[in-house]
Amino acid sequence: MADLDREAMRAVAQRIQRLSDDHWWALDPVCRFMEKDAWVGPTGARFDTQVHADQRELRAMLAQAVDSAKQKLASTPDKP
Repeated sequence: MADLDREAMRAVAQRIQRLSDDHWWALDPVCRFMEKDAWVGPTGARFDTQVHADQRELRAMLAQAVDSAKQKLASTPDKP
């Protein structure tokens, strides 16, 4: 992120956290359906594997974005 002052960086970090919170559960309904055998057979098994992998990947990316923003905020000096 470009050189932001501490307050701007705090606002960015809070926005990233809110977006993460909003999207953390995005794939949960589909994963729950698949755990209850909503779609069976070889295609269902492949989809189940893929949607769970996508959920893990999404959550990892969201966690990384939040962590990165927090680290940037922690390293941003206060204005004198």
